[in-house]
Amino acid sequence: MLQYVVKRILAMIPTFLVITVVAFVIIQLPPGDFLTAYMARRGVEGQPADQEEIDMLRERYGLDQPIHVQYVKWMGNILLRGDFGASMLYRNVPVKQL
Repeated sequence: MLQYVVKRILAMIPTFLVITVVAFVIIQLPPGDFLTAYMARRGVEGQPADQEEIDMLRERYGLDQPIHVQYVKWMGNILLRGDFGASMLYRNVPVKQL
């Protein structure tokens, strides 16, 4: 029985990794990134941002880094701190609260 439980727990690790990679890739699939869409929406609302603010937000959210670095940081925050990040859609409300 113990051997069965250990096998199942060990099988969870690659399954978990595959699921998280697929979820992350799906999030990244749309053209551009969320920051681009966010800035476009702000422009339509009459609150355009200057390039300095865009660069600052891109750096803060790690969008200026390669995708594999973004994934490792994303997973590190979730697994080590339980931090799912902040929602840009709901004005920086922590995702955990949503």
